[in-house]
Amino acid sequence: MPATTTMIRILTATALAAAAAPALSASITWSTGPTFNGPNGHLGILTNGSLVEAVSLRGSPGSSVTVDPTGLNISFDVVNSPAFNASWSTAGSAGSNDAGWSSILRNFEWQQGSNVTATNFLSGLTVGNTYQVQFFAARTDCCATRTATFGDGAGNLSAAVQHGSYTSIVGSFVASATTQTIQFIDSTSNPILNAYVLRDLTAPIPEPGTWALMAAGLVAVGALARRRRG
Repeated sequence: MPATTTMIRILTATALAAAAAPALSASITWSTGPTFNGPNGHLGILTNGSLVEAVSLRGSPGSSVTVDPTGLNISFDVVNSPAFNASWSTAGSAGSNDAGWSSILRNFEWQQGSNVTATNFLSGLTVGNTYQVQFFAARTDCCATRTATFGDGAGNLSAAVQHGSYTSIVGSFVASATTQTIQFIDSTSNPILNAYVLRDLTAPIPEPGTWALMAAGLVAVGALARRRRG
């Protein structure tokens, strides 16, 4: 078989294998976010960028829950996540004055006896866009000194925060695929998650009309500068 034909077949097979292989999840940069307990704990929800989804995990789907309807006005979808195998509904409301946020904090899903690597936990992402995910994992009915850590499946881990501290964890990443792996790690291998908020931080691309206005403005500025020099 001619060498060129062999090389073409090898390159074709490599390309097909690359196309068939799932894209690796992006590396996530983690930071400690705001606390979210107390009368106005809901104000610990970050609002930068544009909202993609807000999710409350409860073990069964239900009606959405609105937090701070006259202020933040964020609607949380109530879901049963396939990443966890159990749910809890008496975790405590952390003294919140907001009915919706109190309801979210009282409920969480958890995994009994093992940490979780959820390969498609975030989905519907746009490759190349910058995202921010904020996780809320807390309880005070028991186990307040247990710690929660989050990861991206590639060795990048967040700080460990105690459940009773009501401290959120924030991850930022540039999507390299339409899905993103998230790890949930608990100091006793019983990870929990009350809720999360996903936001898109990508700067919007100006529409054609906006570009036209900008160009016209630059032309006008240039003409004015030439008149002044003249």
